[in-house]
Order: sequence, then structure tokens, then C-alpha cells
Amino acid sequence: MALISVVLPVYNVENYIKECMDSILNQTIQDFEVLVIDDCSTDKTLDIVRAYKDERIRIHEKEVNKGLIDSLNIGFKIAKGKYIARVDGDDINALDRFEKQLLVLESNSEIKACGSWLQIINEPNKLIEHKEQHVEIQAELLMRCPMSLGATMLDREAYSLFKFDETKKHVEDYDFWARSAWDCKMYNIQEVLYYYRVHGNQVSSVYNKIQKEGDIKIKLSLFRKLNYNTELYTDVFLKKVMYSNKFITVKEFYLFFNWINILLRENKKTQLFDQLYLKDVLDKVTRGIVYKIFFVGNRENIDKLWRAKAFLILPVKEKIYVLRKKLIS
Repeated sequence: MALISVVLPVYNVENYIKECMDSILNQTIQDFEVLVIDDCSTDKTLDIVRAYKDERIRIHEKEVNKGLIDSLNIGFKIAKGKYIARVDGDDINALDRFEKQLLVLESNSEIKACGSWLQIINEPNKLIEHKEQHVEIQAELLMRCPMSLGATMLDREAYSLFKFDETKKHVEDYDFWARSAWDCKMYNIQEVLYYYRVHGNQVSSVYNKIQKEGDIKIKLSLFRKLNYNTELYTDVFLKKVMYSNKFITVKEFYLFFNWINILLRENKKTQLFDQLYLKDVLDKVTRGIVYKIFFVGNRENIDKLWRAKAFLILPVKEKIYVLRKKLIS
């Protein structure tokens, strides 16, 4: 039985699949199987895969096109290796990716998922950098998806209880990490081991609006873990303050800062997140809102008088930030 099962969902990627397959088959560690899950491709993707004649390649052809989430669940179910390495058919792996991720997982039994940084193929100077340690990654979940699933190697047994949710279409990876982060420790190698291709047919390009809405739902569900008064601080209220440009009253602005303080107090009791990293994330969230209100000016119906009143209720640190920035500009 192979040590690593490479789960490779594909759909109409004939222009990229050869580069992807070469970057898998030429890895510095060779103890793996490649599970190609084809979602009813209509191009030459499978012809190119079959041409390799490599006995480690197993092709699963779906009878009905059911999308990526279905392909992922199939791949994770039929995988037999101790570890699962995820790869997307239009991306490229560094040739030592598997070796380096395997070393982390084998050397640190508490770590169950190992990711890395990514480089955008189309933009060589653009990197996607992820936090390194689990406590950082866990807190970062409140702001964004902190692991790139396609660039990750996972402990198959540890993640066997976490299926990809069919109702979380286009945010299935973010949801997967958000649900498993309190059972499985994560780690990101601080170097580029994966080359990510950006093109117009990707989910992130075609379904950008739906993806953003799904992201917000996941973030709010994570905040609710901190057990604040959801009748006073409703999802509607928090979504309006943090994730929209809609008008908010000065009172709502004040309530937001109260909510931030409540989160820190509750977390100090429960230790759900590392307190230091939670504070860092909440500072970033707060600073982003303050910056948009006082310097971008795209919040609906907010004028100088509103800002003057709002300035009085800002925490001291944010008052200093606003004053300094106004002086500089």
C-alpha cells in the first residue's frame, strides 16, 4: 500500500494536466498512488493522463457531473495511504513538496495537516503566504481561509470524520478547516511548494460573489463560538458593520467596540483561541473598519459630523492612529 494518496480532481484541464502530472510523478519521494477523479471531462484530459502508463495512477470516472465537492469526498473515501496529498489539475507542485510535508507530519505526530506558501504562476512576484503555527492559523480563520487545500498533505485517519459539505459549495475548503481546526492541528511550511494558476474559469473567478457570502457565514459561525449575546449582537448587525458599506449609526459603532471587548473577555475564560493571536486578529478587523470610515469614505451617508462623534468613542489606540494618519496625509 502506498504511503501517500494523491487526490487529484479533474475537469477539462487538458491545457494544464501534463505539467501537473509531471510535477507529481517526478517528486523526490516516490511512494504514492495518484487518484484521478474525473468529473465527466469532455476534452482530452483523460487521454493525456492515460498516456503515462504508470501503474500508480488510478482513474475514477464519474458517471454524472456532480462538481468538486463530490469529487473530493470520493477521493478521500477511496484513498488508502497514511497521508492524503491534495493537488488541483491546473496547478504545479515543487518537486520536493511531498518530501518536505511528509517530514513535518512524520516528525510531529500532533500535526495532522501540513500546507505551504503558494506562488501565482501568472504573476511570478505574487505569493500567497499563510501563517505557520496552529494557534496562528486557528485565529486567522476569523479573517480568511488560512490553508490552501490544494497545497496540503493531511493525515487520512485524523480527517476521516470530516467530509466536505455539499451545502458549502465554493467555500468547501474554508468550511472544512473551520470545522476540523479544534480536533486536528495544522501547520504551514514557510516556503513556496505549490504553484497556483489563476484563470477565468476558476470557481474563485466565476462565483466570486457567492464565495464572499459563504466566507462571511463561516466567519460569523466562528465568532459565535465565543458565546456572546447573539440577540444583541446579531449576525445582521455584525455583517453590516464588518462586511458591508451600509450606513451604521454612531451607537452601532459603539456597540461594535463593546462586542470586541466581550470576545476578548469570553476567550480569556474559554481559551478557545490563543488570546494573543485573537487580539491581533481583532485589532486587524477593527483597524480595517476604522480606516474605511475615516479615510476611504465609502460608507453610505457618513459625513464629517458623524466622524467627529464617532472619533470620541474610539479606543485610545484607534484615536492615535487616526490623528497620526491625518497628520501624515
